[in-house]
Amino acid sequence: MSFLLDKLVKDVEDRESVLFEIEKVLFTRRYNLSLKHQSIFTVQSISMIYSLWEGFIQNAFNLYIDQLNQLEIDHNCIRNELLVYSLETNFKQFFSYPDNQKKKVQFYNNLKHFFSFDKIKFRRGISTESNVGFNILNKILSSFCLETFPEHWNIYKHPQPNLKEMLMTFLRYRNGIAHGGDISSEEKVSHETFIKYKRLIIDLMYEVIFRINKGLEQRTYLK
Repeated sequence: MSFLLDKLVKDVEDRESVLFEIEKVLFTRRYNLSLKHQSIFTVQSISMIYSLWEGFIQNAFNLYIDQLNQLEIDHNCIRNELLVYSLETNFKQFFSYPDNQKKKVQFYNNLKHFFSFDKIKFRRGISTESNVGFNILNKILSSFCLETFPEHWNIYKHPQPNLKEMLMTFLRYRNGIAHGGDISSEEKVSHETFIKYKRLIIDLMYEVIFRINKGLEQRTYLK
């Protein structure tokens, strides 16, 4: 377990280092960027922050899946939420049930094969829906039987924007940039904006590690 924790912390530290390098390039004037280039890259910095955030979620839960697989948990002992997650990641037919009779039979046979093994094996690959905001983050945590985030958490609460609102604004920025449009917001992408969302994802990454570690220690994956 400590090995997993070390890997997760190292991953966050590497991402923090990238964030600090981006900040240094864009906002310290060390590299003498032209005003035009600084304006372009400053806007894109929000997408950079988001990519580091989503990449962390993908990597963290893939490592958590690896850890669960090493435990070789019996199907009958695993929590139903995790069993549902495993079924949905292995069988897309749950989202689009086949019409063809032959495919229905094949689906049934594959399900029988899935349950023929005593130990459950999770497939790597987390669906983030390219939008790791408040709801998607909690959906992932809930699927893995880990503690979800309240809307008001840590420093992200009244009278400041709460966590849900902060993530919504962050995604609005990111999606506006990613889709090639202008950012319609009351605040511009400034150094303060960068710092605000940099701190947000650093806080969240360390908290996700805490919740993964807590889940392993308390064996929340078991019935």
